[in-house]
Amino acid sequence: MERIYDRRLLFIAFDTHTASGGIKQLYRQVDVLNKNGFRAYIVHGIYGFKCTWFDNATPILYSSRLFRELESRNPVKPRRNRLKTYRKAFIQLISFGKTLKQINNKKKELRFNKSDILVFPETYGPAIAGVLKENSKVIYNQNCYYTFLKYGFDNNSFPYTDPKVIAIIVASTDAKNYMEYVFSGSKVLRVHYGIDKNVFSFYQGKKKQIAFMPRKLREDAVQVINILKCRNVLPGWNLVPIVNMKENEVSKVLKESAIFLSFSNREGFGMPPAEAMACGCIVIGYTGKGGAEYFREEFSYPIADRDVQSFAKTLEKVLTAFNDNDLAFFEKGKRASEFILREYSTEVEESDIVSVWNKILKFQRD
Repeated sequence: MERIYDRRLLFIAFDTHTASGGIKQLYRQVDVLNKNGFRAYIVHGIYGFKCTWFDNATPILYSSRLFRELESRNPVKPRRNRLKTYRKAFIQLISFGKTLKQINNKKKELRFNKSDILVFPETYGPAIAGVLKENSKVIYNQNCYYTFLKYGFDNNSFPYTDPKVIAIIVASTDAKNYMEYVFSGSKVLRVHYGIDKNVFSFYQGKKKQIAFMPRKLREDAVQVINILKCRNVLPGWNLVPIVNMKENEVSKVLKESAIFLSFSNREGFGMPPAEAMACGCIVIGYTGKGGAEYFREEFSYPIADRDVQSFAKTLEKVLTAFNDNDLAFFEKGKRASEFILREYSTEVEESDIVSVWNKILKFQRD
């Protein structure tokens, strides 16, 4: 497609093979922008790295220098994890027939232009303002509750108020309210996440299966499940933890599961419960704040954050009622799927992304 804008939009992304909805959304936004005539790229730090846990053909640039500077200003992950990431990336490069000479080829180092707009995730915190000071920046804050993750009590300056930060992008009504309250002079723009109906969609062949993600508030998940075991409620039901799965594997589990347990904790939006609803699951659990906008009581069971007893009691009631009349719950699951795929469609997401970036570039012209 013909380019509408010449300015490069550079989305800074962690080098990690761990499945991350936030990084997937960065890739998704870059894809949508390029489809619509913008000039957008993902920027990674390790030459040759790209995320492989979901299908993509996203254009990627590399700047080891930028990531070294970011980490020197504000370490964002333990050295042990970073070494693990480097090791995985090295193996991936070898599998693609890359060589050490290519890895160290300085010609691959991205050269930034003053006209580039850099898009940072909120997790880089204070380091955002200190790098490439002449460039305009956007903070893509996908979890407002991580805004001050890298701060202490003695901070007096914040990148969100830096004149070079021209906009903040968020993913939910809750996050928009949060950011507008904290940084009242900032331009805060919301992009609805889009759920791909070709991957996550309603499936008739439900099993008596309960899916959950044990990495989310594991201590609460352990309590809820063991409470129901002690009360002898789970016989006949299969528990499936979603761990280290690719996107197509996750969708298969969700499509087959009648119930999904949400242990979301302080989420900017919370994709897993929404994807579960798209697949027709009855979702029970915490909204994580950001998910409150789609946890509708007509087809889901929101539980007050960290109220383990209410969680267990509600799940027990649902399992008992399901055993008596599963068709009623299949209908609820269908309504949940229809709602999610209508309100959070990829078409809505694409429209939001294009609209938001037209506004951001207009801010620059003005």
